Amino acid sequence: TWTPRNFTMADPLSITTGVLALLGTCISVVGTIKDIQDGAAIVEVKVKGLLSDVESFAQVLQMMKDTLEDAKVKSSLQATGHIGNHWNNLSTTIKDGKNTLINLQNILDKANKTVSFLNNPRKHLRLKGATEQIAMFQQQIQSYRDTIQLSLQTVIL
Repeated sequence: TWTPRNFTMADPLSITTGVLALLGTCISVVGTIKDIQDGAAIVEVKVKGLLSDVESFAQVLQMMKDTLEDAKVKSSLQATGHIGNHWNNLSTTIKDGKNTLINLQNILDKANKTVSFLNNPRKHLRLKGATEQIAMFQQQIQSYRDTIQLSLQTVIL
């Protein structure tokens, strides 16, 4: 059963700050994925899919950032009841998304490290070895993107 992690109300600044921090982490992960993609002799479909998912997540976060700057939306951030719970849940999603992206970044950095002997084949093997973990992170990113996108649609309506 689902239980809320935090009963405190999310303040507008923390949600906006959280979105900005998550967007920055997202952009960093995109850069690392592109480095892996550029450095690998054989680019796997999974890396391309991961890149696409992280880039689309960054686009949704950019739209959320832009939406949060709207005066009407800013005033609803301090609401209580169902709307307040919505913002609290969104704040939790943002924090979880940032942790997921940081963990993905760590995995990608390990896979992308440069060595002096047989660099590309070893990089490819490290990437292949991390495939299961990367797939798990990719699913989580898709879930966060979908949740934030649904929240964005709800706010706009």
